[in-house]
Amino acid sequence: MNRTVYTLLMVLTILSYLPKTFGQSLGNAGTIEGTVTDPTGGVINGANVDIQNSITGFKRETTTDDSGNFRFTNIPPNPYHLHVSATGFNGAHQDVAVRSSVPVNVRISLEIKAVNIEINVEATEVAVENIPMAHTDVDQSLISKLLVSSPGSALSDVVALSAPGVAADSNGFFHPLGDRAQTSFSIDNQPISDQQSKAFSTQIPVNAIQSM
Repeated sequence: MNRTVYTLLMVLTILSYLPKTFGQSLGNAGTIEGTVTDPTGGVINGANVDIQNSITGFKRETTTDDSGNFRFTNIPPNPYHLHVSATGFNGAHQDVAVRSSVPVNVRISLEIKAVNIEINVEATEVAVENIPMAHTDVDQSLISKLLVSSPGSALSDVVALSAPGVAADSNGFFHPLGDRAQTSFSIDNQPISDQQSKAFSTQIPVNAIQSM
């Protein structure tokens, strides 16, 4: 009977101290708050802020509001590592110690992230034309954009519309200025020097020409 009463008194004594101890723990909890700005002093909203203690494993994270402010409440007294990051800025780190219920105020300024541009220069063969005469190169990319009047004489239209110093005559043929009909041109590396003042047959279809 005496042992039971003694045990009950011990339990009641321990319980009487619990509210006091718990209250002291909450009273010692601290607050970490601050503002995140750019190099000009402008606030940065939406920045990611986190604090952590690698020994205790305690970690909290939040984002800054429209005024660039952040706030962590009910933080146990301990040293913490604070990290701030935002898109387009370099990250910032700072050590913060919570020792009492007095709020710890920090101000973080983020530096603008440098833009890295990489240019790869590769050596290639130098493309130099070695043709000692004035000439015009025509391929399908140009031919497809030209307006031809007749499928049977489309070749004349292409030459007249693409070659400098050449005009279309009244018969629909191409006519080099300063000459009558003594014309040479090359289609797919095949030289053609026929008389061009008369049509002896339909001309080569232009969709069959790769280069001229």
